[in-house]
Amino acid sequence: MFAVILATVICSAAHPDQTGKPYPVLPLSAHFYTVDNLLDAMYTVESNRGKITVGDDGKAIGPYQIWREYWHDAVEFDKTIGGKYEDCMNIEQLARIHNGGPQGHTRTATLKYWKKIVKEMTK
Repeated sequence: MFAVILATVICSAAHPDQTGKPYPVLPLSAHFYTVDNLLDAMYTVESNRGKITVGDDGKAIGPYQIWREYWHDAVEFDKTIGGKYEDCMNIEQLARIHNGGPQGHTRTATLKYWKKIVKEMTK
């Protein structure tokens, strides 16, 4: 689920905002930024590294502060995502889907990955 949501964000990032001005572009010549850098920065900015699980006056939830409309767009784009909006609060589910695909949260093969994530988050 998160991969589709992230893809939606990345694909729309090149479009100008409502003012018609393009979004700022980071100087790639100075640094090479990865998706990991993006996710880490979003995690920090959106939820203070998971400390805020509900924001925008109750309109956004989870570590990446996903609005219901955002989730709905992703589910409409890829029906295999399924689940419910409240699943965006579940860090374990997001990590296991990232590792094992749309149904990764149901696969025992992703439990080892989840344990690595927990270990990293508790450092």
